[in-house]
Amino acid sequence: MRLSNRNNSSNAKQMTVIPSIYQCPNCSRVVNFSSPHTTVKVCECGTVINRMSDGSILPRPFRTITDKASVIAPGTTGQWNGKKFTVTGRFRIWTEETVFSYWTIIFQDETAAYLAEGYGMYAIYIPKKSPPELAGDNIRSIAPGKKKLMFGEEYMLLRKDTAKLWEVEGELYIPECNTTFLTYDFSSPSGRIIHIIEYWPRIQPAFEVHHTDFTSLALANTRPYENSGRSFKCNCGYNNHVATFPFAQSTVCTGCGNWYVYKNQLEFVKVGQGNTMTPQPVIKVGAKGIIKGISYTVTGYIMKEERNSYHARWTEYALFNEKEGFAFLSVYAGHWIYLREQGKTPVPDTIGTDGFRYDGRDFDLYNDYSFKVICGKGEFPGNPFNDGHIKCWEFIAPPVMWAREQSPEEGIVWFKGTHIAAKDVKDAFGDAVTLPKQDGIGMLKPNGYINLKEMLKYTLVAILVLIVVHLATTSGSKQEVLIDKELYFYDSSNVHSAVVGDVHLDKRSSNVMLTITSSVDNSWVEVEATLVNKKDGTEYSVSKGVEYYSGVSEGERWSEGSQDAKVYLNSIPRGDYTVQLSATREQGAFPVRSYHVTAYYDVSNLHNLFICIGLLLIWPVFKYIFTYYSEKNRWSNSSYSRFNYESE
Repeated sequence: MRLSNRNNSSNAKQMTVIPSIYQCPNCSRVVNFSSPHTTVKVCECGTVINRMSDGSILPRPFRTITDKASVIAPGTTGQWNGKKFTVTGRFRIWTEETVFSYWTIIFQDETAAYLAEGYGMYAIYIPKKSPPELAGDNIRSIAPGKKKLMFGEEYMLLRKDTAKLWEVEGELYIPECNTTFLTYDFSSPSGRIIHIIEYWPRIQPAFEVHHTDFTSLALANTRPYENSGRSFKCNCGYNNHVATFPFAQSTVCTGCGNWYVYKNQLEFVKVGQGNTMTPQPVIKVGAKGIIKGISYTVTGYIMKEERNSYHARWTEYALFNEKEGFAFLSVYAGHWIYLREQGKTPVPDTIGTDGFRYDGRDFDLYNDYSFKVICGKGEFPGNPFNDGHIKCWEFIAPPVMWAREQSPEEGIVWFKGTHIAAKDVKDAFGDAVTLPKQDGIGMLKPNGYINLKEMLKYTLVAILVLIVVHLATTSGSKQEVLIDKELYFYDSSNVHSAVVGDVHLDKRSSNVMLTITSSVDNSWVEVEATLVNKKDGTEYSVSKGVEYYSGVSEGERWSEGSQDAKVYLNSIPRGDYTVQLSATREQGAFPVRSYHVTAYYDVSNLHNLFICIGLLLIWPVFKYIFTYYSEKNRWSNSSYSRFNYESE
């Protein structure tokens, strides 16, 4: 929109005063342009008046929109980004398979923009200076999926559409243009989206795209949705009615199963071979149900088959809501996925990627294929009866997926899919649905799914936190020596008992570590230590054995055990204690003569840390094993599985 031409002139004397009130050249009615930004208005008599830049007007033979197949209308109000706006009118373009509306909106601050509407997607198009990189450049040669430097950043071309026909309603802005023009959608890895309309080779206004949704727009003064659709007669003589036309531009003849697509904005034309088997939808076409809080009508059913060695078949159901547009239910092996086309989408570095990260999730390529249609019933948006030109990629991060479709006609289209439980489908459509039997694990079924890389990362972080906490709590350990004594057995006895002293423990709760050393050789010694509270007689005991054996077997020397050991008395409260020791030695020809005991108070104990880490690892290890086999099963139907199935 040429806002700067109207609002920012530095020389007021040179500004052209543009009138706002005119007389219709056909019916003489007063025609009032409500905004200086608008250039076209439809008179009550149907005459289309074009206001020129010099203030003059011309009647134009532009087509007018006669249907009311949109709840948005001239006079509708709404808000975006905290700014209120009023809708004045629109132009609607017809491309190869779709229709798309550009509603002119005027904000409270008198700035203008477009509210783009199509198939349940809404976006605000803010006028932006055309990228300097387009100067003298023919962007028509760029293919979808290729990149173009604009505004100092690389953008990928997602779509390139030809507006083969356009029509108007109300009061709107559109520059002088040809009967046809091109539109381009570019997206950058940073998430910026640019829309360019090429009216003429050197008239290429650009718009910064901000996707939104119907609810967020808070639209008021809307009109009732009224759509008479379109009827045509099949070669078999059956009269078919496409209720959601012009949004649905393909259908299956109810009488004979022939496939029809609306061509050249003129008529429905028979395409393809038609149904090769009798459709058997599990949801009745025409059924109504609520999914994700949206009331839908099932408009069509279609069965597709992959064009590869697997020949996998699945079915899809087209759903329509007058405000939210089209959505789809896809079902394979009894597992359901709810999909909607999206405007704000991932932009991988390359089209041939095997995965990407988006919105904090890692999406992995699960499948890629082209398809053919086996049979269908009802009506559909676009043209599903393709001849294999549409290529599909599916990237999953259960319970979410991004499905990318690329075709010569539409370029790149993204659908966001989410798992939907069979019970929810049944609740939505009731007796109108017969649920198919489920088999295996669905592509998006949550099933306790967790990203193994993410789980490993968080587990390592938790272990690090435990170590830090342990170091923080033990950094002030005293490691005070309470006892350090060598004790001897009597020659006549293999048992020795002694009271080795009194000790004072001054911390509210801490531990005592005992190290026991003895020169055992092919024998053992077991020592029991007891701390007796001198005030209340409470006893805290622990025992530990020391054993060491060695020898020669088949010419090789061996040994096992050790001549020292370590043991802890934990959670000993503050107080005065008497330390008692009792030791037992192995009876033999050369029994050990003594043992040495050293007692340390308030020492750092890694044993507790290892126990905590072990307990922490129980759930991740269990979850890893469960997820591993669950994911192995999920990916068994994928050509891109990273699992090994050869041993099974």
